Amino acid sequence: MRILFVHTNFPGQFGAFGAWLARQGDDVCFATAAQATPPRGCRMMLFEAAEDGAPETHRHARGLDRALRNAESFAATAVKAKAAGIDPQVVVAHSGWGAGTYAKAVWPGAAFVPYLEWWYRHPRPDIHPDDPPPGDETALRARAAARNAPMLVDLAQADMAFCPAEFQAAQFPDWIRARLTVAPDGVDAAGLKPDPAARAQLAEHGVPDDAEVVSYATRGMEPYRGFPEFMRALALAQKARPKLHAVIAGRDRVAYGAALPAGESWKARMLAELDLDESRLHFTGLLAPAPYAALLQGTDAHVYLTVPFVLSWSFLEAMSAGAPLIANDAAPIREALGASDGALLVDHYDPQALAAAIVATLEDRAGARARGLRARQRILAAYDRAWIWPARAAALRRLAERA
Repeated sequence: MRILFVHTNFPGQFGAFGAWLARQGDDVCFATAAQATPPRGCRMMLFEAAEDGAPETHRHARGLDRALRNAESFAATAVKAKAAGIDPQVVVAHSGWGAGTYAKAVWPGAAFVPYLEWWYRHPRPDIHPDDPPPGDETALRARAAARNAPMLVDLAQADMAFCPAEFQAAQFPDWIRARLTVAPDGVDAAGLKPDPAARAQLAEHGVPDDAEVVSYATRGMEPYRGFPEFMRALALAQKARPKLHAVIAGRDRVAYGAALPAGESWKARMLAELDLDESRLHFTGLLAPAPYAALLQGTDAHVYLTVPFVLSWSFLEAMSAGAPLIANDAAPIREALGASDGALLVDHYDPQALAAAIVATLEDRAGARARGLRARQRILAAYDRAWIWPARAAALRRLAERA
């Protein structure tokens, strides 16, 4: 199979899967706007990402304007790549940013597979109480409808369309949902598995040997992923458990949701608001894969919170590692857990309930570990890339044979 993956950011959802395809003997190329090195056995073509939509463009069309500028930039690079001999049978493109939208204009015979993550609508399911007031309802409905335009352009050309979760697919209108193939990205369950010896590595973050470790891992410290609620619960749990140490991985920034005024952060706000023993707080920044895995494997209680939105890979990775999990009772989390009782579920906005769940987990470590192992069994059954990737590859090869 000759296959091209398109994403403004590399590796995104495609890097590891594409590298695996190359190891199976497929001809794999990546197109990206990120400065990156291709995996062994793969090729890469670079295009320039577009800036925000032009200010003279209608405010609701600026997203589409930027997407089409990305499409144009990608196409200019793709035409040169085609002249150099790159001729994919299948193009898989992350949809919404426009980068792969003109793939069929360059390679009309190729099968086109957009990867769709989120359908915007109003009212939004991913509301948080700390969000700014919503504003004019009519304008919000209009803006939500317009934000979906880049995906609609991709869907009009699609031979197949992937969506990574049932909850995300359910956000789309029924007529689009019927065209979506729900296919999880896949977790490296063989590489990320329980390892009690990893506990020793937590000393690198300043964690004492006799500590009760509570972990939290996120791209950004923000309300979307429950950072304020976690910190409020942590302040309560610290008072109940004098040996409790929290290891918090991630950047002090907002990745999803409304940005704060310049110079402010949710980390700074929480440290100012709460009576915390900061000597028992360990902020690590973003972690490389090995220490990140050790955190999930060595923790005594891992907390994950989210508004109803795209589920973080970190939750599935914590399940794979067998971490004792505490999470909020939200649809994407319930989907990931399935029928298993692999996590204690609490109300996202009840710090006292979350603190009580943390304390209960620390008091019954054997029961918590058993719960974590049940979560891992769910990963093996529903999210293990050892069988998900071959199934996805087979579907793409069927498209390639028809191209």
